[in-house]
Amino acid sequence: MKRFISLLTVLLLSVGLFFCTALPASVQSGSSVWKISRDGNTLFLGGSIHILRNEDFPLPKEFDRAFSQSALLVLEADTEQTAEIVQYLMSQMYLPNGQTLRSILDLETYNLLRAAFAEYRVPIEAVHNFKPSLVVTMLQMLQFQKLGFVQQGVDAYYLDKAHTENKPVAFLETVEMQINLFVSMGEGYENDYVRSSLNELSNTENDLEIKLTEWKTGKISSIEASLTEMREYWPAIYKAMVTDRNAAWMPQIEEYLTEGQVAFVIVGLAHLHGPDGLLIQLENSGCIVEKL
Repeated sequence: MKRFISLLTVLLLSVGLFFCTALPASVQSGSSVWKISRDGNTLFLGGSIHILRNEDFPLPKEFDRAFSQSALLVLEADTEQTAEIVQYLMSQMYLPNGQTLRSILDLETYNLLRAAFAEYRVPIEAVHNFKPSLVVTMLQMLQFQKLGFVQQGVDAYYLDKAHTENKPVAFLETVEMQINLFVSMGEGYENDYVRSSLNELSNTENDLEIKLTEWKTGKISSIEASLTEMREYWPAIYKAMVTDRNAAWMPQIEEYLTEGQVAFVIVGLAHLHGPDGLLIQLENSGCIVEKL
């Protein structure tokens, strides 16, 4: 399960896998932006990496092409922080009923977590009453900062650009929905969740380099491998993170397509691929799916 951490990065930070025979032929090369057409109407669908480095800019030119040709930008959720969102996150981040990490984790897992935080000179006591999903992500963020991932991602970049150009923006879900999904990960199997996450931290740099390369070129083999493992080893998380959200987004995306107003829809890269991915669902609904 070595790819679990980097996949969650692709899916969450703002915070698809399927067999190659199921892929539209156009998915095999090019950037991570697709043109979706049906009944004379068009929209663009882009795959996002939610956190990038300075050297990852400028973004592939296909993203700017899709943005410039669109009248509406559609993102997963509004990534701009507000006092209300910060307050909501804080209300959801703590373990309930006086529980602590020490009370819900076995001693070996707890000590592994303590050692991981010690590498960054952070005492475990500073996070002792946070939910495991948040604690794991804090370690991820410390690792990302170490690797130079301090820049905004694709979503935030185009949200800022839309505001600058007074382009309308819409969202597929609320930030509160994302927070609820995020903070509940690992519930009921906290030890396995934390251990697996810790085991994979050392692979973060290599895994993200591979995924960034695939994102820039439109290839999918690493994303396929990650989602396959996720479906096999973490089916509940896969269902909540990928299947259910894609199913909720599809009617909205199809509505944008039928309205005739050209939209540029940007979602996490892993949402595009796989048997539950948006690309195959759109193709199955009669759309023409082409690489931009």
